[in-house]
Amino acid sequence: MRRLFLTLIFLCLALPAAAVSLISDEEAESWLYDLLTPIFRAANLPLNRDYVHIVKDDSLNAFVGDQNHMFVHTGTLLKAKNSNEIEGVLAHETGHILGGHILRLKIKMQDLQKATLASLIAAAGAAAASGRGDAAIAVVLGTQSSAINAMTAYQVSEERAADETAVSLLHQNRKSVRGLKDFMQKIQSANRLQGIEENPYFRTHPVTAERVAFFNEKLQKEAPSASEAEMDARLKRIQAKLFAYLAPLPQVIRRYPLDDASVPADIAHAVYYMRQKNLNAAQKYLHRLLAAEPQNPYFWELKAQTFFESGRPRDAVKAYRRALDLKPSSDQFKLAYAEAVLSASPSRPELQSLIPLLEQANRSRAWPSAWHYLGQVYAGLGQIAVADYFAAEYNAAVGENAVASRQLAKALKQPLPANIKLRAEDLKARLAQENKKNSLF
Repeated sequence: MRRLFLTLIFLCLALPAAAVSLISDEEAESWLYDLLTPIFRAANLPLNRDYVHIVKDDSLNAFVGDQNHMFVHTGTLLKAKNSNEIEGVLAHETGHILGGHILRLKIKMQDLQKATLASLIAAAGAAAASGRGDAAIAVVLGTQSSAINAMTAYQVSEERAADETAVSLLHQNRKSVRGLKDFMQKIQSANRLQGIEENPYFRTHPVTAERVAFFNEKLQKEAPSASEAEMDARLKRIQAKLFAYLAPLPQVIRRYPLDDASVPADIAHAVYYMRQKNLNAAQKYLHRLLAAEPQNPYFWELKAQTFFESGRPRDAVKAYRRALDLKPSSDQFKLAYAEAVLSASPSRPELQSLIPLLEQANRSRAWPSAWHYLGQVYAGLGQIAVADYFAAEYNAAVGENAVASRQLAKALKQPLPANIKLRAEDLKARLAQENKKNSLF
């Protein structure tokens, strides 16, 4: 039973993107993008702003997915001592992209799944021949053990290659390996606290002691690194905001005492009081932050969110509008502004003004909430067929294909503007293709 349990853990580690909870934060994602840009440039890889994602998970981890998408755990962000640690993690994950490890991992996983399927078939035969269930278990465990041994050896070599690439990418940007070494030591300490033995048999990474020694060797030979004071200061603010949002309220005040008047502490206190629906207390800290930095879009965003969470959407609209004026490229600000407008009994002109804004957000990335808000906008304008089409797009985006098909059929039975009609037909073809693909499994 223990070996089966470890097999399950192994499979989860091998494919971390299978089931994750993402959070959106414009400030944190922009900071990660700024860190990642020189690394991708050194690697000669294309980088899109939407390649960066934050996973709500307290563990020390990061991973890459399809099409160069980078996922960083909140635990990694919150426990980092400085930006150089995160740079090291990003450089390591970029090493996986350059090495083609994602595709190879998929192939290896398919091999492992085939081996497991074959073992189940063999197990059924063994049980039938002997009349004993333990014979079947022995066959399954034996096959899984050999498959996992092969997979683990493969993973270890890939991790070592990614470490070597990370060192090269960091040094090309005059950045130190120290952060990556320190991060490895954090993992080492966490493992010891949890009583995890560094046994290579069931690990998908080389033992951290080996990796720390490797980075120490490189550290002794590196040239002086560039200053990262600005990126470190930005990280402190992001950490304060994330911690104040995610941690239990008593822990927020323990980490950021009320007599702490630093900028990160003011951010944490504003979020702390916002979570308690104490608008006046939250606004006191936001007033201080904005008095010092009136052109900071993230402070205006936080002010807007505080109004919105306190049931004052009209005030939130004004603050979101200010944030959007200061950072017009932000899709997240556009979506938050649209939500606030839709919650504030909007006039017809206000509804119409949201259409280009939401369409613009969707051009850079398919946001399910953008489809949802467009449906609300057109419903408010009395264009029900168009609203049905956007509701179908929303449900398709969140994987509710059956609901999407019904809403789309409803939309197509009514007159539609020519441009919407074309998009509806395209969605119909996509849904048919999805249904055909799903019917094969």
